[in-house]
Amino acid sequence: MSTAVVGTLSSGAGKVGRYFTVVSAIPAALFCAYVYLIVVVGWSAPFRWSALDEAPWYGIVVAGLGGLTLALSLNPLQFPLIQLFEGYWGGSPIASRLAAMRILRHRRRWFDLRNADASSQDAVARDRPQALDLRTASPELVRAVVVGSESQRALGSYPGVREILPTRLGNVLRSYERTAGSAYGIDPLVAVPRLAMVATDREIAYVQNQRVQLELALRTSLMGLLAVAVTLVVMARHGLWLLLALAPYTVAYLSYRGAVALAHEYGTSITVLIDLSRTELYRRMGVKQPTSTEEERRSNTTLMKIFASDDEASLPYDEAAQDAQAAAQVQLVVQPTQND
Repeated sequence: MSTAVVGTLSSGAGKVGRYFTVVSAIPAALFCAYVYLIVVVGWSAPFRWSALDEAPWYGIVVAGLGGLTLALSLNPLQFPLIQLFEGYWGGSPIASRLAAMRILRHRRRWFDLRNADASSQDAVARDRPQALDLRTASPELVRAVVVGSESQRALGSYPGVREILPTRLGNVLRSYERTAGSAYGIDPLVAVPRLAMVATDREIAYVQNQRVQLELALRTSLMGLLAVAVTLVVMARHGLWLLLALAPYTVAYLSYRGAVALAHEYGTSITVLIDLSRTELYRRMGVKQPTSTEEERRSNTTLMKIFASDDEASLPYDEAAQDAQAAAQVQLVVQPTQND
């Protein structure tokens, strides 16, 4: 579930400006400042920190302009960037081979986690009287409970085994793509953009906040990886100074792991948006409000087809809802004056 499903939430010049500053400008500026530092001290032999004192003043201006240019260039590429980190790498021989290797690795981990969870449950079931008594529980039994709990938590980051993607981020987002709204028969990929149009400001702000944090973490990770490449090129002839590449690599790794954690928060915000806003969407669409979850799932099977532009799908309209919507529109158009 890429963050593009709520891209429409960033409307308005002020919001776009803040989004660009946080997600694009700041990481790009830090990257260009780092590159300027590395090039100044390491481009010419020998490696000298004192070269910073001799650097021309216009170098800072060039670095600043480079950061702005980089931010403007990368800002429209946020969606492809997310797909890259999710594991959508194309069908070239190298990309498909790498993707297959990563998918197989995650599938093995999925089976290992499932087996560990099953072994833990068997151990607890076997020693259930002892497990219920904290005074007599053995260390092995406690360890089995811990392993089972951690295995269940890790399995929550995966979709079904047949839908596993090459990366951690892709698996987390796809798991929410499959579970968010599933209790109501709602497909978030087609429903969330419409829900965003009828949700309250508080619900939209919650989703948007998680989305911005996720994209900032991914952009920082990308800048870190690019900084690693620059460091390797510049420091290749400076011996142990090549280890400076560990600094941006650490930033990239931690930012990516942070993005994986934020993906859970983002998925939760989408789930909450669906939970709280779906009935308002039904009202705005003019369809009948369901009287049970089972009825809602049946109705939404057809509604999702309508959202997908299936011209053969059909749902009955709720006349009362249509009359109320028409009255609300008339009220917005005909506003009484203060003299009235």
